[in-house]
Amino acid sequence: MKTEQHEDVLILIVRNLAGISDSDEIVRLNKWLDMSSLNKQYYQQVRNIWNTSDRSFDPGKINSSLAFEKVLKRLPAISLKRTLWSYWQKVAAIIVIPLIIGTLGWFYIINKKTNNTGKSDDIVYNEVFTAIGTRSSLVLADSSIVWLNSGSSLRYPVNFNTNERKVFLKGEAYFEVKSDILKPFIVQTPTMEVQATGTKFSVSEYDSAPFTEVTLVSGKVSVREVGSHENLQPAEEISPNEHYVYNRTTKTKISTFGDTYRYISWKDGILIFRDEPLESVLYKISLYFNVDIELQGEELRSYRYYATFKEESLDEILKLLRISAPINYREVKRIPLPDGSFPKKKVVIWQSS
Repeated sequence: MKTEQHEDVLILIVRNLAGISDSDEIVRLNKWLDMSSLNKQYYQQVRNIWNTSDRSFDPGKINSSLAFEKVLKRLPAISLKRTLWSYWQKVAAIIVIPLIIGTLGWFYIINKKTNNTGKSDDIVYNEVFTAIGTRSSLVLADSSIVWLNSGSSLRYPVNFNTNERKVFLKGEAYFEVKSDILKPFIVQTPTMEVQATGTKFSVSEYDSAPFTEVTLVSGKVSVREVGSHENLQPAEEISPNEHYVYNRTTKTKISTFGDTYRYISWKDGILIFRDEPLESVLYKISLYFNVDIELQGEELRSYRYYATFKEESLDEILKLLRISAPINYREVKRIPLPDGSFPKKKVVIWQSS
């Protein structure tokens, strides 16, 4: 493998282990891992050193350029006939540790060392925020993949060193969890805990909506309110193709079965609505496009709507809504704020005559 390729692969790996990979880097790394078993062994070896390396350093005292230059000087002496695995055994300690510490050390300045009670311990957390109107994805230390929806955040350990894999979600996320029956995967929202071992599911809990939703695509998950285990309350199990909705205001629960893709299609840039109240449709559109939508008239709130939108702009969707539903709309003119910025775009919708 050429030096440039080594550098590119190492950067992809350590960004993945640090939990800061973007979606393009995730795809590139997965493609490289699928190329051979040696690549997977290489990744695992880097991960092992990452997990056992000392994180207590001063990033300002590391000369990453000099450290990496020393590595490059050693590369020509390595026979190209040797396997990547054999090559790695010779130079891993020289390549990975300086690269991790020198290139990515500054990421740890923003990490918070905390446990669930707020006391300092060995767990180091990262936190990812997704702006309103955008979506993102990341790979966790156990190779589980997470997609974050608009206006969401995920706090997660840099490494899962305890007997559970616990992450903290605000907003909405879709998870493809790497199976590990010895370490259950737990998603905790402000009011709910969702536990799995290896499965595909989504969790949604926005402050702006009174519902907590869990959609199970495959596998098995269980749900219960935060703190309920202290009262010895059993968890509720959710079955594949089940969409579970908990109303936090009325404390009521509803489950439906069927095609679950419409609840997770947002991760692919698609909005699917099947017999859904117009109020819910407009709420999801407002999140997707980062726009305020005001619905006037009580009768419209329960109007049922069917549609699939893929790659349409907000203007195109509003025009289609006007054609297919008894509504009309107007965009509110945006007036500059005192600081010169403009408020969020606002659309008013009412029942057409």
